[in-house]
Amino acid sequence: FKRMRKVLALEQLSAGILKSGRFSSSKKLKRLAYLSIGGAKGRYLFLRGQFVPADIAAILGTTEANVWNVLNEAPNLPDINYLSAPNQASWLETNIYMQNQLLRDADVMSMAHGLEIRVPFLDKELLDTVLQIHSSVKYQGPHLKQLLIDSFKDTIPKEIWNRPKMGFAFPFKEWLSSPQYAGDSASPIVKSYHQKMLKGQIHWSQFFTIMLINQYNNGR
Repeated sequence: FKRMRKVLALEQLSAGILKSGRFSSSKKLKRLAYLSIGGAKGRYLFLRGQFVPADIAAILGTTEANVWNVLNEAPNLPDINYLSAPNQASWLETNIYMQNQLLRDADVMSMAHGLEIRVPFLDKELLDTVLQIHSSVKYQGPHLKQLLIDSFKDTIPKEIWNRPKMGFAFPFKEWLSSPQYAGDSASPIVKSYHQKMLKGQIHWSQFFTIMLINQYNNGR
């Protein structure tokens, strides 16, 4: 949400300049190339894509040109330029990240343990109401999610709503640091990414993705 205005400003650079980022040694500059796609797709890949096209090509054993062809062709996302910058971020999070990952993870993990969960903030009437609130109101205030805090601050202790945001995550990095995940049976690319993770050069989720792809390919 904080970065979306900068993303929209960067997107105004010429396609040639944006695409030239892929030749940089900087991972951040390499990601600029995604913005050359334009629209919601390019913005989402720039903000949340795990790998740049050159890495995807190396992982899948194809050419970078083929990767770009796929990215340019599908999926076709609607035009969201009419939305304000923070509402564009909200659209991307709701329609792509939440639907394709967060809700999928919640569904799989809950079913695996025989639990039936609820997502009350996704109630249709609540969503329809919130979507009608103007950006100048929705994103104002000293706290993130100020409207949500204001709705409950008289019933929830201040120690709860005024504390720093706390994530919930398993210690995947510690688990994946074990040599067993890049042993003798692992492919060279798995071993390479494992070393990158151990050196702090990549996020653990990137190595995890590489490991899963390798296992899938070996199982076919």
